[in-house]
Amino acid sequence: MSGASGRASVARQACGLTIERTFAASRERVFAALSRAEELLRWWGPPGCPVVWCAVDFRPGGVWHYCLRNESGVEVWARSVYREIVAPRLVAYDERSSNAAGEVTNERPGAFATIALTTIPVGTRFRATLRYVDAGQRDLAIGYGVEGGFSSALDLLDQHLRNTEPSGTEPIGTRPTDRSEQ
Repeated sequence: MSGASGRASVARQACGLTIERTFAASRERVFAALSRAEELLRWWGPPGCPVVWCAVDFRPGGVWHYCLRNESGVEVWARSVYREIVAPRLVAYDERSSNAAGEVTNERPGAFATIALTTIPVGTRFRATLRYVDAGQRDLAIGYGVEGGFSSALDLLDQHLRNTEPSGTEPIGTRPTDRSEQ
């Protein structure tokens, strides 16, 4: 594992990926950044493909629906259903590709994601485990850029955690146009 606020490490398993990083922030602060649309809008997508729209119903059975837009204007929609939430240490959800209306599509491999947050002396260890139905689906997700994209998004999360406090005051569906302002 990398040191406090270092780069993410990625490990491949037979049908999944584990992405791990340490943040110099409390577990409660990292959990808040995972649970609020106004915060996810600031960091969830990789550079060059930010979240431009996001709605979060943060409860088991609730839906997280969002849109990423790349520099060419191509939109990528996703819909996740929260399966388990244990504040401030665990968030588990099923993620699938979707359309703007939130209807599930089969454009990209779906994954069951578990994010575990552990308090450590230097802050918080973030461990995301992504499980796919088989190695072929995992490889397709890798081909779509999940390893680099998730790791880059965690770089943005680190920047976000260093530069903001949770506010809950920004309207859902808006985001700064330039992430470097954060």
